[in-house]
Amino acid sequence: MLPGHAAEPTQDGFRAWVASFRQTALDAGVKPEIYDRVTRPLTADFSLPDLDIGNRKSKGEQPEFVRTPEQYVSEKQMASLLVKGRDLAARHEKVLADLKKRYDVDPYIMLGLWGRETAFGTQHDGYSGLRVLATQAYIGRRAELFQKQFVDALKMVQIGAITPENFKTSWAGAFGLVQFMPTDYLKYAVEPDGRKLDIWNKVPDALTALARNLHAIGWNAREPWGFEVRAPEGVDCSLGYLDVTKSVAEWERLGVRPLKGERFPDAVRGFEVSLLQPAGIYGPAFLTTQNFQAIREYNKSDLYALYVAHLADRIRGQGPFAKGWEPIRQVHTADVEFLQKRLTGLGLYADTVDGKAGGRTRAAVGAYQKRAGLPLTCWPTEAIVAHVKANAGKATLNERQ
Repeated sequence: MLPGHAAEPTQDGFRAWVASFRQTALDAGVKPEIYDRVTRPLTADFSLPDLDIGNRKSKGEQPEFVRTPEQYVSEKQMASLLVKGRDLAARHEKVLADLKKRYDVDPYIMLGLWGRETAFGTQHDGYSGLRVLATQAYIGRRAELFQKQFVDALKMVQIGAITPENFKTSWAGAFGLVQFMPTDYLKYAVEPDGRKLDIWNKVPDALTALARNLHAIGWNAREPWGFEVRAPEGVDCSLGYLDVTKSVAEWERLGVRPLKGERFPDAVRGFEVSLLQPAGIYGPAFLTTQNFQAIREYNKSDLYALYVAHLADRIRGQGPFAKGWEPIRQVHTADVEFLQKRLTGLGLYADTVDGKAGGRTRAAVGAYQKRAGLPLTCWPTEAIVAHVKANAGKATLNERQ
């Protein structure tokens, strides 16, 4: 690990880190000749996002955190992908049916993940994967995580899964049709007899590895990922994040209703679900099961999981969301960070200060609105930022209730 993280790391510093990390990799099972051969030509790429380099701003923010929900779950893009997805569902029907039987997973969710990750293989990785992983392991904000990934990437080269020259990834180190990380590849894409699945070029191999992954992280074939609902105007949107679970019947008692009718079917009333309102009160609402959390294992974003789930449903034959998105805008990242820090001080927020309007942030905004006697919207706006700043010293708002 890089001691103290220098404000401006250098290529010489990177080479020193490579030398110091050698024993760690060897202790984990990487052969000395593999480590030396792979790392000898490597240089660090300091242009990558998410590096811990002083106060320098990262480039290439993930779209789920810089777009509004409507922009991210784009109907135009969805319409384009579902045509391709339905064609692939028919073309690989036998493979998908077999995987559903063997691993008890939803084939449409697999298609949704494939579509979201690489637009069904039409978006290609263009970074040198070993360089990406080594740079992130050296000076990334999540260096410890990437050190494990770098070791496992070296193991992939060692077992002949990929050559260093052909090891292309995204800027975040993911690769293949379904964007695995090296640790996932070693877990789910290496057969007991040693055969390596080709998740780069062979669709059945990529889907097999993906099905194993979904099964391992607890996909429950007896439940859907969730479903759109009608949330009443006065619903407590501050409860709308994934840490809060209630039965469907309990949400119904709080006023949440199915899209049609006033009562949920008996078959779903016992499901433990969370209320999701990705745009606060300004868009569609959903009740989500543990399967939604399984999708989030691929990317810790509500919008990412919603995109995958909705694309799966569209390929399955369902239509657009029943409720449209109202016009909203994202406030600046710095303003969201300010809210997160202030709401933390008020005892309303207890998560990472990252400038992202995720579920816990939206819920904390709603909790603040309740405490301040404001209309509940659960969406960070410039008006909320201004209110928090103007009322920073008021005792009633500072009380931890």
